[in-house]
Amino acid sequence: MKILKSTLIFVIAVATFSFSQSSSTYTRYGIGDLNYTYSARSLGLGKTGTALQNQDFVEVLNPSSWSALKFTRVEFSLVLNGVQLSDNKLSKFYTDAEFKGFTFAFPISEKYGIGFASGLIPYSRISYKVVESKQAVATYSSDYTATYEGNGGLSRLFMGSSYITPIDWVVGISFEYYFGKQTYSSSLEFVNPSHLPAEFELDYRSTGFGTTLGVLSENLSGLFNSEAISNLRIGVSVNLISELNTDTSLTINPKTVADTITSGSTKTKIPIRVASGITLQLDEEYNFNLDYIYQPWSDYTVGGVHSEFLRDVHRFGLGFEYLPKRKPGSTKWEQIIWRAGLSYELTQYVIYGHDITQYSAFAGLSFPLGVGNSFDFGFQYSLRGTTESNLIKENFFRINVGISFGELWFLRVER
Repeated sequence: MKILKSTLIFVIAVATFSFSQSSSTYTRYGIGDLNYTYSARSLGLGKTGTALQNQDFVEVLNPSSWSALKFTRVEFSLVLNGVQLSDNKLSKFYTDAEFKGFTFAFPISEKYGIGFASGLIPYSRISYKVVESKQAVATYSSDYTATYEGNGGLSRLFMGSSYITPIDWVVGISFEYYFGKQTYSSSLEFVNPSHLPAEFELDYRSTGFGTTLGVLSENLSGLFNSEAISNLRIGVSVNLISELNTDTSLTINPKTVADTITSGSTKTKIPIRVASGITLQLDEEYNFNLDYIYQPWSDYTVGGVHSEFLRDVHRFGLGFEYLPKRKPGSTKWEQIIWRAGLSYELTQYVIYGHDITQYSAFAGLSFPLGVGNSFDFGFQYSLRGTTESNLIKENFFRINVGISFGELWFLRVER
C-alpha cells in the first residue's frame, strides 16, 4: 500500500498549490493551446515518443507503448508556466501553475504484451487576460477600461489496452471521454460613475467521446548489420473525436438587475490528429526519437462555422535520452536518466495573415527514488509569435515536475 499512501500525499500537496493567472492571448481562438502529453519525462524529450516502448513510464502518445509495462504504475505531473508577452510598445511577464493530470497502468500479460492504462489529462487550455484603457468616443461619453478574459479548455478521461500480434507488431486502443468548459468574458468599466459597467460572458460546455488507435512495429534493428543498433521501431497513432455536444450560454450584465441570458446547444467538431515517429536506440543506452504530428484545425467548427484564425498544425520534434545501464553497486546519481529535445511547430493560429510559429528547446532528467520509482523533471523554453501587425511575441518557459511510482501487483503465487 506504499504506492497509495504516496499518491494521497502528492494529491493533497498539489491541491494546495494550484492557482491560475493570465497567459497567452492566442488561446482565445479555437479551444486554446494543445497538450500533446502531460508528463515531465515526455516534456524533456521534446514531447516525442510515438514509437517509444518503455517499461518504466506511462506514455499517452501511443497506446501500443503499454505492451512493455513491467510494474503497476501511478504517475502525476505539475507544471509551472511563465510567459513574457511583448508588442511594439509594452512587455509584461506572467506566471501560473496547473495540475497536468495523472495516469494509472499495469501489465496483464507479458507474453501477449497486454497492458492496461487509464488516466485524466488535459487536451487543451485557454488562459488569457487583456486590459486596455480607451478614451471616450463622444463628448457625452466617458473614458473607460476594457477587459477581455478567457479560461478553461478540454480534458480527456481515458482507458485502454495493448496487444502483441502474431507478427510481433503491437496494436493499442484507448477509449476516451472529453469534457470541459470554455469561458470568454469582456467588461467595460467607465471612469464616470454615472455610467453603469457593461459585462458579457460567453460559455461553452462540451462533452463527447473519442478514441486513439496506435500501432508499433517490431524491433527492426535486424534489418541493419550493426551491433550498435539495439532497437529500431516506427509508430503511428490516430486520435479521433466525435462531434462534441456543446451547450452555449450568453450572459449580459450579470451584476446588474437587467440580466439577459440566452442559451442553446450545438456541435463542436475537433479535427483528427495523426502522430508518427521513429525511435533508434544505440548500445542500449542512447535513445533518439523523431516525431511528426499533423492536425487540420482548418476543419474545426462550432455550429458548423469555421474560424478564420485557425489553420493546420504541423509539428516536428526531436528527442534524445541517455539511459545508463543498471549495474550492481551503482549509485543513484549514476542511474540518473538525462534528456534533451528540440521542436518546430507551425501552430493552429493564423492572425491577420501571419502564421504563428513556435520554436522550442527542452531538457529533463529522472532521478531514481528506488526500484521502479522516480522523480521526473522537465524544462521547456519557447519562442512564439511576432510583433508585426501589432501582434504579440511570446517568450515562455515551462517547468514540469512529476513522480512515477512502480510496484509489483497482481502476481500469481505458485503453490
